[in-house]
Amino acid sequence: MSKTITYFKYLFRRILLSWRMLAVFSVSVLTMDTFLAPIRSYCQDMDIKVSPWGFALIWDNKYVGLCFLLIYILGISNFPEDRGKERYSIARIGISNWVGAQALFMMLFGWLYTSFLYAVQNLLLIGVTEWSNEWGEGWTNLINSYVTEYFDIFITIPKRVLSNYSPEQANFLVFLIMGLLLGMIGMLVMWLNFYAKSAGTLAATAMVFMSLAAQRYIRLYRYSPVNWIQLENHYNLLSPEKPKQGYIILMLIFLTALLFMLSKNRANHTQENNRRKL
Repeated sequence: MSKTITYFKYLFRRILLSWRMLAVFSVSVLTMDTFLAPIRSYCQDMDIKVSPWGFALIWDNKYVGLCFLLIYILGISNFPEDRGKERYSIARIGISNWVGAQALFMMLFGWLYTSFLYAVQNLLLIGVTEWSNEWGEGWTNLINSYVTEYFDIFITIPKRVLSNYSPEQANFLVFLIMGLLLGMIGMLVMWLNFYAKSAGTLAATAMVFMSLAAQRYIRLYRYSPVNWIQLENHYNLLSPEKPKQGYIILMLIFLTALLFMLSKNRANHTQENNRRKL
């Protein structure tokens, strides 16, 4: 275990300080600003403030999830590390510890990226934000399609979420589900990339675009993890075919654990572990 943690610390410092991660975080800020700039204009023109609870609301727009998940996949598309260049590390700590460190980084990076997006969203709106324990007039006014069309606001605010969730509950659920989802996607990318370098990236990208199909075919929601971020797509009396929150959380944990075990099993059958390459 100590070897896993030691290599993880080395990996964490090296990857986060890389040009790839600098590009991921920079593009994320610019993309978030593109979505939020019309909301700032709306607040300034209407002399209105928003509460700091908007993170749970912006993800109900399908294009927000599409953009940021694709950026995230770009950031992790090269995992696991090139085993040819990592032969010394693998020989020193063992293939199991090496895979464990890679997986630990992937899961932690998912939570780090979620926290980063949460912080960036609030920082970009800080000039038009005031503290409130409620959703506030700024967000509730965006239910009105006339307002969003007039100010060219891309983000639509779901009335059902405002009515059925408290701000704290909604933000906690979205933060939790997104962190788990990104960890699961990371495990998927790592597992399939053991077979072909771009296989995991293509599969994760296909999963993201499948969320657009689920917008038309409701029955796909239960099998489309990307849509699980959107609270409006959770179970309710009018849509009993949509997944419940307990199902979503348990399924993401299960899939993450399963994909990690598959990754570890695959790694144990590589040439780096003195076994026949499958």
